[in-house]
Amino acid sequence: MKKLFVLAVVLGVFGMVFLFPWSAAEAQANDSLRMNERKYFTSYVVEKDDTLWNIAETYMTEEYDSIDSYIKEVMESNHLEHTRIKQGQMLILPYYADAPVNEV
Repeated sequence: MKKLFVLAVVLGVFGMVFLFPWSAAEAQANDSLRMNERKYFTSYVVEKDDTLWNIAETYMTEEYDSIDSYIKEVMESNHLEHTRIKQGQMLILPYYADAPVNEV
């Protein structure tokens, strides 16, 4: 029983010493990649037969959880009370992109 306990402690220490730094370094690398991204906005003029959903399919970037969360932000940014939009209407659309090197 004592040998089993010692083995468990040794394996636990081994895991903390060798595996934890590796996973922390990987997480830090992923964070540094995200730190170079910035939110930007672009203007868009609504065309015939456009909907918020097909606009979102074109402009939504992977940082958004869902198309609905992107549409919600578009609606808030443009002070829209409903999802109906009209041809010729100008919208402000958010998107994420890498920051220029001089901004990082």
